[in-house]
Amino acid sequence: MNGEDKMNLLDAVNKLLKLNKQGVSAHIEGTMPDAQIRLNKDYPDSAPLELWGTKVSDQTMWEYLGMWNPGINDWQSQSWQVKY
Repeated sequence: MNGEDKMNLLDAVNKLLKLNKQGVSAHIEGTMPDAQIRLNKDYPDSAPLELWGTKVSDQTMWEYLGMWNPGINDWQSQSWQVKY
């Protein structure tokens, strides 16, 4: 699995969308424990992003991970990496 250098959340999402247009399957992982951001398989007919836990097979609810409900500042303060 290849990965891009760590970047902010906006740059990582833009890279994810660009790779998707090229037909490359990828996801975003950050320094926030146990979280991945993936493109929704129904995109562009649905919301583009889904939050997944790295230790569960279904979409993640933060309560299942035993974590706080992160705000936008929490998300933006993380370092993110696009992996494909």
